[in-house]
Amino acid sequence: MPAKKTSTESKAPASTRNILITSAEGHTGRLVIELLMTDGKYANKFATITALVFSEGDKELEELGVTVLPYKPGQDLQEKLKDTDTCLLIPPARKDKAKLTKELLEQAKKAKSVTNVVFLSSAACDFAERDKQPRLREFVDLETLAMESKQDPETGDTGHSPCIIRPSFYAENLLLYNKQAQGEGKLPLPIDPNHKFSPVALGDIAQVAAYVLTSEGPHGLADNVRGQVIILTGPAMVAGPELAEAASQALGTKMEFESITEEKAKEILSSDQGAEVDEAEKEYLLEYYSLVREGKTAYVADLAFQALFGTKTLQLPDFFKNYSEDFKPKKRKTNVAAKK
Repeated sequence: MPAKKTSTESKAPASTRNILITSAEGHTGRLVIELLMTDGKYANKFATITALVFSEGDKELEELGVTVLPYKPGQDLQEKLKDTDTCLLIPPARKDKAKLTKELLEQAKKAKSVTNVVFLSSAACDFAERDKQPRLREFVDLETLAMESKQDPETGDTGHSPCIIRPSFYAENLLLYNKQAQGEGKLPLPIDPNHKFSPVALGDIAQVAAYVLTSEGPHGLADNVRGQVIILTGPAMVAGPELAEAASQALGTKMEFESITEEKAKEILSSDQGAEVDEAEKEYLLEYYSLVREGKTAYVADLAFQALFGTKTLQLPDFFKNYSEDFKPKKRKTNVAAKK
């Protein structure tokens, strides 16, 4: 199905770029596609979008006007990839993430036509230790595979124009604790009160991905992103109490930080609150929290975002305002005797 064009598209000649986005059924892939299909500034910067999903299909994505490609491990994609020149490779949030990502990279190499390979990795993966944070560390191995094609003449044009995006802790992960926020006015996280990290909003990650995918230069992607490792964090480092203060400021009600044990964190993730989170993703989250406790996430890296968009990434108070209905404590209902 041809890509829908929005009413705000410019009169510039349309691009011939054909984009494939993997793990498109996930939050990140879905938001990138929605942005590309509905934001006028991207309207003429691609010809088609194919959404590769690890499911039977996705009607919501089809309604956006993209081609949905269900994928099963071992499936041959050569025919599907022959016209694809750009790929956003998002590792799936599942146990066999590394295996499937390697498989898709091998398919792209055989196609020899996927010039632009954009790989969504994770910030702090290079600080992770293989025996302590294996889910994080495997991103380093996958980055290496994604960059290999550029140095291999046998892969043709595939990977000639690469870019790696390393987002930090997704601020939306805090929504996993909205039950405690609404019921107790607390944000329970398995980190110490003094250790800091810099959560980044999903919307900012999607903006960077959309920009990179549609950028154009003499060798594929635009020169300002081609070959880059873009580290993307929120605009400020925060410890747990500062995170709660940002929430309090945005919600207009007192919110407190609660330092919990890793066992308690596992308990929360194993409850109904984490029912929609894959086991591999739970392991990833717990590993990231361990990096925070080790003091390995105390940095800010949003200069690339500022260079691309002229503004900072979303401030945490604004993030909590955007999700105020999910975090704001619910008022308890009381029975009031009717007047006689």
